[in-house]
Amino acid sequence: AGELSAAELDNLMTVVANPRQFKVPDWFLNRKKDYKDGKFSQVVSNPLDMKLRDDLERLKKIRT
Repeated sequence: AGELSAAELDNLMTVVANPRQFKVPDWFLNRKKDYKDGKFSQVVSNPLDMKLRDDLERLKKIRT
């Protein structure tokens, strides 16, 4: 219990990488209306850290 087979893990990774192809609703994605391209997306791992840092830098520039 609690363990995934290799096939189930591959299926899960595919859904996480391409949620829009599997009809995941926009409100469920973690990147709503991206500032640069205006698209909804699911960002994971290192790109998520980069997007967060870029957003914080942009907000700091606006504040000054």
